[in-house]
Amino acid sequence: MRRIALLAAVAALLAGCSTPSGTDGDLTNGWGAQPAPSEPVPAAGSCLTASGNVVYADKGDPVAIAVDCATPHKLEVVKTGRFPDDISPPGWGDKAMQAAYADCGKAASEYTSADWHTGWLFVHIGRPSTAAWAGGARTYVCGLVEGGSTNAYTPAVERTGSLKGALAAGTSPVIRRCAKLNGVVTDARGFYKDIHGQRRIDCATPHDAEFAGAIELPPGPYPSWAAQQDYVFPRCVEAVAALFGLSEAALRRRGDVEVEFTYLNDETEWVAGEHVSICYAVVASTHPVRGSLKGIGTGPLPV
Repeated sequence: MRRIALLAAVAALLAGCSTPSGTDGDLTNGWGAQPAPSEPVPAAGSCLTASGNVVYADKGDPVAIAVDCATPHKLEVVKTGRFPDDISPPGWGDKAMQAAYADCGKAASEYTSADWHTGWLFVHIGRPSTAAWAGGARTYVCGLVEGGSTNAYTPAVERTGSLKGALAAGTSPVIRRCAKLNGVVTDARGFYKDIHGQRRIDCATPHDAEFAGAIELPPGPYPSWAAQQDYVFPRCVEAVAALFGLSEAALRRRGDVEVEFTYLNDETEWVAGEHVSICYAVVASTHPVRGSLKGIGTGPLPV
């Protein structure tokens, strides 16, 4: 009621005022409508630096500024898309974000010339700010980011140069190869009982794991640990055997190597559309290796 009374009082005051000489009473005086709030949309292939950390597990959007790809940056744009007009700003896991994540993942693999999961990379989806969304902005930005580990809270690596075609040549340092396991307690043979992540490391330095393959689980409800193991483990055994150049039976006879896979332990990531598990060939952490395990067959580990 207070608002109505105030409007009525303003109307009465205006009614009692005369129009100044030389004016037409039009307060806008023919001005055009102000444009709706908007945000610049970076083009595919452009690189962005960010004012804060860019983290895989962070669903927020950093403030990003376009820079030359030859200078330090944290994101590289692989595609832009558009959210539907008739929705509220989507959150992580909403259907609109699921579609965007699938679109961005496909674009990232095409941009790098291989499945982006085979690199130390992750996909970031930039969304319009609240103000821009209210003004009609609906564009999402597919960003590709280099990471240093499988820990979801590890910040992006600041890098130079483009990731376009980076996974095709087989020589790029972003290709997922060797890793150092994050564990605490080992068993009698020197293998970690629990693994909490993998950290990227050069194969020439001592390490206890090597990438063997990326396995995509089928869509559906979030799978339990047992369901993931039943689906992923036999496929990882096959991938590790192929890495060594052995049959699965011959791999089992080695006794000095185990097969591990990354457990998809975040249901929100699954709902968003991330269904890929990473397979590793693992050696005793108390006896790390130097060099690659690729093609060594029944030969000794490269210690």
